[in-house]
Amino acid sequence: MEKLILTKEQLLEQLDIVENTLRALIEQRGFPHPRKMGAKLFWLVSEVLEWLQGCPKAWGGGAGSGADAE
Repeated sequence: MEKLILTKEQLLEQLDIVENTLRALIEQRGFPHPRKMGAKLFWLVSEVLEWLQGCPKAWGGGAGSGADAE
């Protein structure tokens, strides 16, 4: 079975970003917000993939404006 959800730790590892970058992506770039079940936060893989597919091939702008700015 294909993985349906990612924990925050898994998401950060898969995207090779830090938590501050994740917060900025959510606030400034429309990255999907986490979902919550009980005390656990998680992201749906399908929503993350959809967001990634809508990203430009390269982030433009100066320093600190790209998705890889940490």
